[in-house]
Amino acid sequence: MQDLTDQQATSACIGVVGGGMVGAMLALLIARHVPAVAVTLFDRHEASVQDRPSFDRRSTAIAPSTEQCFRRLGLWPALAAHATAIEHIHVSDKGHAGMAWFDLGDNAGQPLGHVIDNAGMGQVLLAALAAQSNVKTVQASVSRVAVTGAGASICTADAAGAQQVFDLVIIADGAQSLLREQLGVAARRIDYQQHAIVANVRHELAHQLQAFERFTNRGPIALLPRGGNARSRESALVWTCPSDELGEYQALPRAELLTRLQKQFGYRLGRFSAISEAGFYPLELIVAQEQVRSNIVLMGNAAHFLHPVAGQGFNLSVRDGLRLVSVLKNAQASAEPLGDLAVLQRYEQQQHADQRNTITLSHNFNRIFTRTPLPVQLMRTLGLISLELNPQVRAQFIKLLSGRGQPAAS
Repeated sequence: MQDLTDQQATSACIGVVGGGMVGAMLALLIARHVPAVAVTLFDRHEASVQDRPSFDRRSTAIAPSTEQCFRRLGLWPALAAHATAIEHIHVSDKGHAGMAWFDLGDNAGQPLGHVIDNAGMGQVLLAALAAQSNVKTVQASVSRVAVTGAGASICTADAAGAQQVFDLVIIADGAQSLLREQLGVAARRIDYQQHAIVANVRHELAHQLQAFERFTNRGPIALLPRGGNARSRESALVWTCPSDELGEYQALPRAELLTRLQKQFGYRLGRFSAISEAGFYPLELIVAQEQVRSNIVLMGNAAHFLHPVAGQGFNLSVRDGLRLVSVLKNAQASAEPLGDLAVLQRYEQQQHADQRNTITLSHNFNRIFTRTPLPVQLMRTLGLISLELNPQVRAQFIKLLSGRGQPAAS
């Protein structure tokens, strides 16, 4: 749809709290696809990409369904400059026979996904928001959200007592959401007793657009291709370590960190030659026990924070966003209030199966592939062999990873 002009009347106002990848994406989706809506994005960071935690030197693996969403928004030509295709995925279990290999043939000749630099994604999303006439960005921290007779009110920390009331407030303020806590929404938590070591690594051999998922008894290792072409010798690393060894890993010189990585990963990319400054992030499963209330929706990591082993967190949030936009658009066409609880419960019901399946996949991958008892080892070896040899199992697995395991939002 065309951008709304300032003269066109708005039929609803929506507030989005959180200007990270999910919040920015949601604000843009709603502004583009729900007619005559005014969106206010509350972001505690400055307008530039620099120094934003969401848009740092990390990378994000996006599924084909997320790529399609970016294409429909008209953002893919700009994003492609920051993206590297994944044409092959190699899955292995250190010290055991099971392995699986996926290529373009498993996705009708199309890439199995892409790896996008977060900083580049931030530049594209923020530029698109700035050009969207029905989106206003407010630099402020939100201290409180409350349901009133007129809708949901937002109080900002730097405006004493000032409130703005919206038909719908979307909370996307991260895994440790203060607003989720302030609203009294309980969250189920499972501490994996792991930390993710996130960095970029240089290696001897070109990655040839190949991603690696290497399971070890100390946790999974993922290497995702970067650099934009098959000849690049740089990959994004997500490497899990036991939390009780975190201090040891943080104190290691980079050369020793590379030596340990080489020992765990092997030489499929030749020798590792350099590693960027590493970030360390605690890993847990967090699932909000309520995602909707009258005039309020929790989205992104505030709704569900997943282990990164299957790379599904951001992709699930994009599918959530597409489903919410579809429900809101249909509700508006039926003259239903966008913040009505019955409307928001339809979103929750329609997206429930996708969330359940994706959360289960991510959780069980980590649980099964980091345990060492013999029965578990045999199970995971047989599972990888089935992925390699059984076409039906293989096809279903690729559908889940690609974001096509459930009917798409209309």
